[in-house]
Amino acid sequence: METNISEPHIQEKKHPELAGVGYRFLAHLLDGVIIGVPYAFIMFILAALFFVSSPEAALLLEDDSYYYSTTVMTDEEWAVIMGLIFFYVVAILIGIVVTWLYYAIMESSKLQGTLGKMALGIKVTKVTGEKVSFGRATGRFFAKGFLSPILYIGYIIAFFTEKKQALHDFIASTIVVKK
Repeated sequence: METNISEPHIQEKKHPELAGVGYRFLAHLLDGVIIGVPYAFIMFILAALFFVSSPEAALLLEDDSYYYSTTVMTDEEWAVIMGLIFFYVVAILIGIVVTWLYYAIMESSKLQGTLGKMALGIKVTKVTGEKVSFGRATGRFFAKGFLSPILYIGYIIAFFTEKKQALHDFIASTIVVKK
């Protein structure tokens, strides 16, 4: 009796093709533009409103004699400086929260990727191939944000790993694959 080696009902599990570092980098740049341009526009409008509502702020920034003066700043001048610092801190926090939500929501959705990743036909999955949760996408985002910028070592290691994983991918147990 002859045995058929390739039985039609048994299918070999196909491993997805891993996304290259170049694709990932381009997706990152696209996402930077997608998030950065509207953010910069909104912050420009808010800064303009701040300076229109506070003529002291405009004067303080225009008159460089304040930088060289040995006189004590007035309460109004201190209020303007503190307002600028507050505005700056709030702008940074808004940027972090909006960027985090963009990445975490998009990568944990059924789309499995940001607009930049979708444009390049790549997506984020768990190393097992399953969709990532919001919590895992959040961990991946913050690992990327806090650890990877240190000499970009988090990104550089993706060139040398079997699954092309960056440091944040190792931490979150994720991979980026082609769709």
